[in-house]
Amino acid sequence: MMETIAVYWEPRIRTYGVQLVEGLQLFQIAVSPVHMAQWGQALQSVAEDGPAFRLVWAQAGAPDTDRIKFFLLCDHGHGRKVHDYLEGQAERGVADKLQHPLSVDLLFLQGPHYGDRYGVLDFTLGPLAEAEVPLLAVTCSVATLYLITAAGWGARAKTLLSGVFEIPCGVEA
Repeated sequence: MMETIAVYWEPRIRTYGVQLVEGLQLFQIAVSPVHMAQWGQALQSVAEDGPAFRLVWAQAGAPDTDRIKFFLLCDHGHGRKVHDYLEGQAERGVADKLQHPLSVDLLFLQGPHYGDRYGVLDFTLGPLAEAEVPLLAVTCSVATLYLITAAGWGARAKTLLSGVFEIPCGVEA
């Protein structure tokens, strides 16, 4: 079987802008795979009154545990509802004890060809590491990069990234 790999190159990576949302809450909770069906149904019910989350992602837990860690990013306005929901899941044994939420900022950026080229994430993280911006999490989806910083660091990160990416005229950085 033959494999074709496409690589797109540009001297300065383009983005459609760097978006910033400040003052969010990041919740983390661990769930056993045997409770995933219950967890999914209950999680969906949290958003019945409208979107409760800015971003949700998961990752495998430590090798010595069977848990899956879920990260739920929401506005402070939804924080109490999300907190109460997660506490209830823990009390029913569907999830581990809830950890205290973190105050964070979210940056996200999209670009053409992000899925076809190597190094976009490295290009993004380089200036942030150099400036010692504390990143708490990074997740990617298709052509979008999501960066979660400690609260108060988002504006600094946005300024740095707006300076290294090429942003088309007429698009807000």
